[in-house]
Formats: sequence, C-alpha cells, structure tokens
Amino acid sequence: MHVSDDLMTDQQQVPEQRAGDTPDPRPGKKGPRDKPKKPPFRGTGFLRLWTGETLSLAGTEITFMAIGITAVTTLAATPWQMGVLEAAESAAVLLLGLSAGVWADRYERRALMIVSNVARGLLLFAIPLLFWLDALTMPVLYGVVFLVGAFTLLFDSAMSAYLPRLLPRRQLERANSWMEASTSVGTVAGPGLAGLLIQVMSAPVALVVDTFSYLISCFTLAGLPKAPPSADPADGDERPTGAKDTADTADGTGTQEKETHRKAVLKGLRVLRDDRIQRPMILAATHFNIFHAMFFAVHTLFVLRVLDFSPGLLGATSMAGGVAGLLGASSTPFLTRLLGQGRALVVAYAAPGASAVLVPLAAQWDNRPLAILLVSASTFTWTFAVVVNLVISETVKQSLVPDHLLGRVTATTRFVSWGCQPIGALLGGWLGGRFGLAEVMYVSAAGLLTSALWPLLSPVRALRGTDDEEDGDGEEGGTPTGTPPAGDEPHATTAPPTEP
Repeated sequence: MHVSDDLMTDQQQVPEQRAGDTPDPRPGKKGPRDKPKKPPFRGTGFLRLWTGETLSLAGTEITFMAIGITAVTTLAATPWQMGVLEAAESAAVLLLGLSAGVWADRYERRALMIVSNVARGLLLFAIPLLFWLDALTMPVLYGVVFLVGAFTLLFDSAMSAYLPRLLPRRQLERANSWMEASTSVGTVAGPGLAGLLIQVMSAPVALVVDTFSYLISCFTLAGLPKAPPSADPADGDERPTGAKDTADTADGTGTQEKETHRKAVLKGLRVLRDDRIQRPMILAATHFNIFHAMFFAVHTLFVLRVLDFSPGLLGATSMAGGVAGLLGASSTPFLTRLLGQGRALVVAYAAPGASAVLVPLAAQWDNRPLAILLVSASTFTWTFAVVVNLVISETVKQSLVPDHLLGRVTATTRFVSWGCQPIGALLGGWLGGRFGLAEVMYVSAAGLLTSALWPLLSPVRALRGTDDEEDGDGEEGGTPTGTPPAGDEPHATTAPPTEP
C-alpha cells in the first residue's frame, strides 16, 4: 500500500481540532457518503510516524541487549553490577517520569521526538568510541542506560500525545493497533537481530549500527507536521476566551503568573486522581503490574528447574508471545466492536490471570509435550490479552484526556504503574524462597484475575468506543469526535454513555 504524505510538510502545524471529524458545511461540496473511501491513514502522515516509532523500537531492543552483553563480556561485570545496570533504566522512569510528561505538554512534540532520537544515538555512539579508546567503564554504562531510558520515556510521552493531533479520533484505535504490532515484532525480532549483530561485530561495535537506527528515525519524523502545545501551561492561560487578564493573578496587575513545573506535575496527577475513567484505569494497571512482576520473578526459575526446560526450549515457547502480539493488535478493533471497549478491557485484564495458572499446573503431570503446550498456551493468551489491553487503554486515554494534559497523563501513568513493578518482583522472590515457586504463581494468578475488578466495577465498563470509520466520518446529525475539551478534565459530553 502506497501512502502519499506530500501535503504534510515541515512548515505545517497539526491543527488543534483534528481534521476529518466533521463534514464540510459549504454548499456544493460532496457529503461524506459521496466521498470515495480513502485507504487507511492516507494523507495523514501516520505511516511516517509509525516508521519512526518502529525504527526507535528496534533500536531500543538492540540497545539494552548489546549494553548488557558489553558489560558481561568486555567489562566482566559482577552480578551486583548487572543488577545496578538493570535498575538504571527503571530509575529514569522513577526520577524523571513526571517531568517528561510536563515537557511533552509544554514543547513542540515532533521536535521532542527528534531530539530524543538524536540524544539516544549520540549516547550510544559514546560506548564504542570509549571502547576503542580503552576508556569504557561500568559507571559510563550506568549513565548511558539511565539517560537512554530517560530520552525513551520522553519520546514515548511526546509520541503518545502527538498521535491524536495527527489523526481523527475514529482512527486512533487502528493506529494504536499498528503501534502495538510493531512492539510485538520488535520484542521477538529485536533480540535476534541484536544477537546477530553482536555475533558478527562484537557488542560495542553493534551499537554503531543502533546509532544509525535512531538517526534514520529522525529523518523519517522530520517530514511530519509540527504540533505545538494546544494551550501553554507555562503561561497558565487556560481561561475561557474573553476573560480578563487579571482573573488569575494575585495582585490584580494584569500580569499572568507562570505555572511552575511543580504545579504542572501536580495537575497531571490530579487528572488521574479525580477523573472517573482515568482513575480506575491507572489503578487497574498498577494492580496488574505488581502481580505481573511477582509472577515473572519466579517464572524462569520454575520453567527451568521444576519443568526442566532447556534455555532453548524456553525461548521457543516465548516465540508464541510474538505471534499472539500481532494477532492481538490486529483483532482489537473487532473485539471492541463486538464487546465494546469497556467489556473488552475487563476480559483483557482477567485473561492473564486465567492463563497464568497453566504454568504451575504443567508440573502436575510428568508429560513433557503437555508441559510445552501449557506453557506456550499461557504465553500466547497472556501476550494476546496484554496487547489488546494496551491498544484499548491508549485509545481511551488519547480520546478523552485534553490535549494539553496528554503528555503528563501518559508519563504519570507510566511513573505510577511501572514504578510499582520492583515491589512485585521483590515480593515474588521473597515469597518464592519462603513458600515455593508454584505457590507464588498461584497467588500471582489470583492477583492478576482480580485486577479486572477495577474496570468491571467502574464507569470504564460502559465505554463503547469510537464509531467505525465507515459510520463515523462526520455523518449528518452525528456528534463531532475530534476536538478534545480545553479544561483540566474531560467534559461531561466526552464521558462514555452509561449502560441502560
């Protein structure tokens, strides 16, 4: 499929109101029913964004594998040093996660994505350069991993907030499905590509190739239109049109007070705390991730030691996850049409808990083919459900959260839901040593299953989803869906319909 983006130039800016959501009211123009149906995303620039994101994902997969192998083979890292290296990436999310969201809302988002890719490319090029100069050390790797993790978070926050400015709301779910499909392919193919590069070039030199993946992504993104903030939180100008300049000032002098970084961060936190849709969704994600980390803290040990799988067999069963991810991404639009976004999300949260039970159950029978089948089925179902969950959650967030808060909500969600994972991992390891690996897996499965209660017992359950492209292309009498509200929270008109 060839997609032309010749109308989307570097000098253009994405309008705040997303194009394509309402019919053209001018006389003599063809209505939406008379227009020939365009290929998906034609003329939007999405395929360029998707290409840039895919290249960035491939680069990230190569990055962390190559850095880990560099630490082991080149610097003879100790287990403790490897643990610190692993923690450096998480530290970036915990220390800079909230700030990254503010920056994604305050500055032009395409520029942030390009800067993030340039920074990651330069940081990674420093590793082979220092290796050739015989000056590479573990503290350098700690710093590189931390900074690459920080710029990755900034890129992801800006990209998530940029997408709703590029596409009408009815296309967001399909676009997020494409994004998650790239993630699934990268998760499977990325380590294999990294291994091949490292085998041929050595780990430090492989990072040179990785550097170019980020730079090529920059050129891809450079062809996209700009997306300046829809309302600048730094100026605090979020009042209705026509309000007096002195309305929000303390001294009545007419000088608008600048919103501080701290206030901007707190505003994003308040959205997640107060909104009736976003609050249960972040609580469900946090609940799920704690037990997800608990389960996988003992999963590898259980499969290798109790089920007696070889590392190669474990890797082969993991490939089922890559296939499941592609199927999950492609089938999400069908599932949301069939069940509605809310009910599909409830099922997506519950399914991993049910599939997690299959792994400890595999030890109940001395049957190797059955054990392989059960572990593969668990991986397949788990990954399929998680990808469906991610596509729906991202689409709901992009559809309902005001544009000028979207970067903060994205980064804050990751800060909270990802920041809890070390707690689950440590708890899983401690419980596994005290009570047994299978027992921890059963407890984790129960915890995963109960994460579905958050969307089930909240207004999230009533989410229907956006109209299909064929039915929602601005038909006469329809409700425009493309313009996010301008306030701190979604307006009542954007809330999902309640169940009858």
